[in-house]
Amino acid sequence: MTHASTIPTRAAFSGASICVAALAIAAFGLALANLQAAAGPPGWLQILLAPDLADPRQAVAYLSVLPRVLLALVAGLALGFAGSVFQTVLRNPLAEPGLLGVTSGAQLALAASLLYAPALWINGYELMALGGGIAVFAIVALAAAGRGASAPAFVLTGVVISLYCNAVYGLLILFHHDFLSDLLSWQAGSLQQSGWQSIARLTAQVGTVGLLMLLLLRPLRLLSLGDGPARSLGLSPAFVKVSLLGLASALAAIVTAEIGIVGFIGLAAPALARRLWPRRSHNPLPAAFVGAILLLFIDQTLARLAPYAGDIPAGAAAGLFTGPLLALLAVTGRQAERPRTDRTPLPARRLNRPKLGLALLLVLLLLAAALSVLTGVSDHGWQVLSPADPAVPWHWRLPRLLGAAGAGTCLAVAGLLLQRALRNPLASPDLLGIGHGAGLGLIIAFMIVPAGAVWSKLAVSAIGAAVVLALVAVLARRASFQPERTLLVGVGLGSMVHALLVLFLASGGPNGAALLSWFSGSIGAVRLGDAAMVCIVALFATAAAFVLGRWLAALPLGDTTVSAIGIPVRAARTTLFFVAAIAVAAATMIVGPVSFVGLMVPHLVAQVGFRRERDLVLACALVGASFLVGADWIGRNLAWPWPMAPGLISALLGGPIFLWLIWRGRAL
Repeated sequence: MTHASTIPTRAAFSGASICVAALAIAAFGLALANLQAAAGPPGWLQILLAPDLADPRQAVAYLSVLPRVLLALVAGLALGFAGSVFQTVLRNPLAEPGLLGVTSGAQLALAASLLYAPALWINGYELMALGGGIAVFAIVALAAAGRGASAPAFVLTGVVISLYCNAVYGLLILFHHDFLSDLLSWQAGSLQQSGWQSIARLTAQVGTVGLLMLLLLRPLRLLSLGDGPARSLGLSPAFVKVSLLGLASALAAIVTAEIGIVGFIGLAAPALARRLWPRRSHNPLPAAFVGAILLLFIDQTLARLAPYAGDIPAGAAAGLFTGPLLALLAVTGRQAERPRTDRTPLPARRLNRPKLGLALLLVLLLLAAALSVLTGVSDHGWQVLSPADPAVPWHWRLPRLLGAAGAGTCLAVAGLLLQRALRNPLASPDLLGIGHGAGLGLIIAFMIVPAGAVWSKLAVSAIGAAVVLALVAVLARRASFQPERTLLVGVGLGSMVHALLVLFLASGGPNGAALLSWFSGSIGAVRLGDAAMVCIVALFATAAAFVLGRWLAALPLGDTTVSAIGIPVRAARTTLFFVAAIAVAAATMIVGPVSFVGLMVPHLVAQVGFRRERDLVLACALVGASFLVGADWIGRNLAWPWPMAPGLISALLGGPIFLWLIWRGRAL
């Protein structure tokens, strides 16, 4: 009996040892190779033992390459440790400082303190980052409490607040670019060093916080048994949770203050450690070790490729390595939960006269369109014109009006299709990485058909969006469409595609310039042909979703029920994905990456009281169009003559609205 029970443990330990040993050998092998290349003939051993700083090559190796190696180890260790503590305390495999807004809050606090309280910055920018990170996490916890602090609520609230902090950060960059340009480059997640000051400071801070967290390892292990057993053993669960989460937030904020945001190390390292050492899943030390090795491998790989691809920050490109790992871990783990077969919860409120409601939404869209075309700020101040006035700049405002309306419709309808097809209230083009897939397709279109028609570029962009969506769908199906696993798959694939876009952006040239324009999301230069294209696609997507309303109503019931009532499940889901991919591709071609529209509008429309799927489709189309037209008008006039991208405005407006929906328990 004893021998049989130890076979799986030994096999797991052997597999874990091989995987970690291979990763560690590769990481340290790359580090030694880079150190050797920098040091020259004396070799890396002399750099470690007795460097000659009078030799320029040895000085570079000792003062730049070696501190960079140690910085990657310490930062990766801190992020892996913090991510493991978050996931253990919150019992949520998606809990991570980046996804829950801690790192975004730290980054925003750094920028705000540099602008408005430089004395605080000079006397301790780490404290500013720490305060910002902890404050944002406190807001996440309070907002998620409206849903009983469930796992999906925590994740979605964190993502929403993170996007909101990024939008505010982008706003500060827009108005104070000259003051924050150095901070922007510093916070890109680069580990390049020019001395030992950063690594000494980071080691001291991480070591201090880490020692405090080590004292709480035993309470953490007891806490993993549940609040009831822990309380019976004399432990205060609330005090331990607050202490652990506060210290873990401090670790993430310290790393963010020193090197910037590093993508998803705190998410991937604990997931990999749990797979390698399942019996130690509640111990953060294995995750810390994996995080250190993982970040070292990523950074040294990028350093090795620097002569060919340029100096790419490890934080921005980390998703290229961690993304596939996250997607793989999401679908290969044990399916502990039953498949989700319930429909997306809808509020009890129901409109008695939905046609009247649709008519009012149409009037709202027409008013927003009139406001966009006939009013605005100019050199002479605010102007209100009549449609017949020859001073109305139809040639400029009409294309951006049509572009914003068509893109908003596409994103809202695509969000509804994805949430129904994937049976996931968290599904949206931005969270699942589909918009970035369309952006990657757009860059490929610029490469293969630089002078091609808009429809040719739409086709290639739609292929990019469809590929990402197909991968998400296939992997989510293997994960039984569980919301958390589906979101993890989308986050992983989205981060990988986003990292590819960053690589294209770093390459420069015309493709990089085109991508930079796409990232900015400005529609001021949209042409009438492009606007007509997105409007045609919007009409097609809305009409297709309206015709397929029966499928939209049935798919959330589960594949077995859908098949029993005679609907071909695979064909239905594939058709909805095809329509969503084309809609997302058309929208992202015009407005770039836009947050919240595809996620928020279906929930907001359901909150109003539209219940029938066909009514939902039409309401989503009208609300999405009105929202983005209004966001474009606000962005055009709020800081005139400096236009603000509608994507930025939609995040600033949509964040509070969606947080209110979460608090009221209507978004999940």
